[in-house]
Amino acid sequence: MANPLKILLCEDDTDIAFLIKINIIKSYPEAEVFITRTKEETLQTLFDVKYDIDVILLDYLLVNTTGLEILEEIRQITEIPVIIITGQGSEEVAVNAMKLGASDYIVKRGRFFNQIPGVIDKVTKIESKYDLDKIFVSFYRFGESGTDPIYINKIPAEYEKVKETVILALGVLLFTIYGMGELDMLESGSMITGPVKIPKMKQYNATSFLYVVSDESQKDPRFRGKDYCIVALGYPAEYSDLVYGIDKIRNILNLFFEEVNDISEVEDKAEDVEEQVYNVIRRF
Repeated sequence: MANPLKILLCEDDTDIAFLIKINIIKSYPEAEVFITRTKEETLQTLFDVKYDIDVILLDYLLVNTTGLEILEEIRQITEIPVIIITGQGSEEVAVNAMKLGASDYIVKRGRFFNQIPGVIDKVTKIESKYDLDKIFVSFYRFGESGTDPIYINKIPAEYEKVKETVILALGVLLFTIYGMGELDMLESGSMITGPVKIPKMKQYNATSFLYVVSDESQKDPRFRGKDYCIVALGYPAEYSDLVYGIDKIRNILNLFFEEVNDISEVEDKAEDVEEQVYNVIRRF
């Protein structure tokens, strides 16, 4: 791979974790290896690095949990390749792991850690079928003045010259389809549209999500303390099967908005969540 590998290893035996890391570094000298011991540490590390990990190795037997339980939670968010490391005689565990979405497994037999670099090489050669340059994420404020862009970092290259027109058109689309009264009936985190055609962008679709957040800056007392933030994911119509992974994207957004206390924070943090969404789509 062009960039150094980023590898997350969850192993609660310090000696085994050391041997695995040493064997990884022998084959991938520039690799960055994150070591965790628990489910909580593993999920938090994924969040902290914005899911920018090339492969995850999970030991099966861990303190207070199993690698399969962690795998189930990871698969709710991302398709990062996961390798399960099981004990000898645990072939049934390996089968269950593959059913849950593991990319491969290794049995702890003999000098098993010598096998790990080869398995990593195999599972990391899978490339995303989507061109991320054609996918974009945008954030809108939907309040007393209508739909206003909060954050949009990029538009596909062929539409860059009409970027502001595209942003306005998408905002008008969202405002037209969903009036304030209708939005009041939706729960925070709802998927409100998608896929629908984006005006001014031929053969482009959008799927959007709504979040209710505080907005203390509103002058109108009817809106003060509450506003709506809409996140729109734009993608070419031929990427229509991307919607099958939409729950993983929504989970990323849910985690993001759990930490947002006021809509003024969205612009500051939107770039991070945008990167997290792209890293998740890379694994689809």
